[in-house]
Amino acid sequence: SSGINAEWPLRPGEDRTSQNYKDLILESLEILQKLSVLVSSLRLFSTNESLDDVSTESLKFMLVNAFSGYVHQQHFEFQDRKRHLLAAKEYYKDFHHLCQLYGLAKAIEYSMNRIDNPITKNNREEKIQKFKDKKDLEEKIKEMEKRENVDEEVQREIYVSYAKLWVIRVEEELYNINSELPMLEHMDKVRGGETNPSPPIKTKVMKPFILVKSEQQKAVFGAGYPSLPTMTLDEFYDAELKRIVEAQNQQKMQQPPPEPDDPDEETAESLAKARAWDDWKDTHKRGWGNRHNRS
Repeated sequence: SSGINAEWPLRPGEDRTSQNYKDLILESLEILQKLSVLVSSLRLFSTNESLDDVSTESLKFMLVNAFSGYVHQQHFEFQDRKRHLLAAKEYYKDFHHLCQLYGLAKAIEYSMNRIDNPITKNNREEKIQKFKDKKDLEEKIKEMEKRENVDEEVQREIYVSYAKLWVIRVEEELYNINSELPMLEHMDKVRGGETNPSPPIKTKVMKPFILVKSEQQKAVFGAGYPSLPTMTLDEFYDAELKRIVEAQNQQKMQQPPPEPDDPDEETAESLAKARAWDDWKDTHKRGWGNRHNRS
């Protein structure tokens, strides 16, 4: 076994409002803080080396910052939520930057969010590919960890696969954090009386369905569960894109219309028109150009 639990520190059925859960978060952060200090003091990673130069046992410590960000993100008490999200973002960025140095990740814009960077037809294929890559890595890790005899080569591949998997997860979570922070800031202002709460946007409730990879699977699963609709990945992303566009259009419609201009206020355009009209009257006598009103 690799000794890495991809869902750590959450436990199945854990009540996130319980004191036990809160204690687990604090204990986990304390452990990870000590690990972070240890990794830094031992200088396990360097900008002057490649991934092949890193020992197999050191590879798993690449995930310390990813786990630290993940645990911070599981803190759901509102009064401290923003602080923990900002901490999670910094840990995620450190992890992602380290993976870039070793060729496990590509440079990205760390400020991407749902408002400025919504899902569109242009980036839909990239989203689908990342979804497939994540599932492939999860299956690969599961298969390798089930082997009875795991030699160093396989163990090394497990650690590298975990790092690649967490690169995808971290990119998703950075996107989610950047999208959540403005909402938290708005809620802070509402609670402080600085602004009025926005009217709720009505959204359609998504009915249960079966998500499959291909038309062939759609035919198989659809026959097995006739009461549930079946979607391929492409159909799912098309539907999701349509839903997002509809929500954005609805939000725009709810925005107050711009205030009408003051009719008494003189603009540069109105002044220019008035001057032009005065100049024309100075150079053209009344009735000029009117054939039925000759002098």
